[in-house]
Amino acid sequence: MKKFVLAIAVSSFAFTGAALANVGDGLVGNTVTLTGPNGAVTKIYYPDASSIVVKGADGSEAQGTWHVTDNTICTKIGDTPENCTAPIEEAPAVGSSGIIEGEQGTVEWSVSEGKAF
Repeated sequence: MKKFVLAIAVSSFAFTGAALANVGDGLVGNTVTLTGPNGAVTKIYYPDASSIVVKGADGSEAQGTWHVTDNTICTKIGDTPENCTAPIEEAPAVGSSGIIEGEQGTVEWSVSEGKAF
């Protein structure tokens, strides 16, 4: 299985705004699209409250899991170590988007309805 260049983006994935009880509620049944500084697109579909399907920039797909701990979203894909977001203050929802600034450059994220791949 190919390794996804997702760990850095996911571990930095942060939202801002008012605090909510479960920051993962808006992800269930929806897709997060991450666009890296080189234009590579990775999509993460959240079919339910515990599993994810990730489509890498090369078109390959991998299964994984996710959970919410306090105000962070943690994901695990294949044999890679679990990655957790920075603390989230506002739950992501369909239509929300933003920018993550990191060591690798700017990553744009957005949430779309349903499975977007």
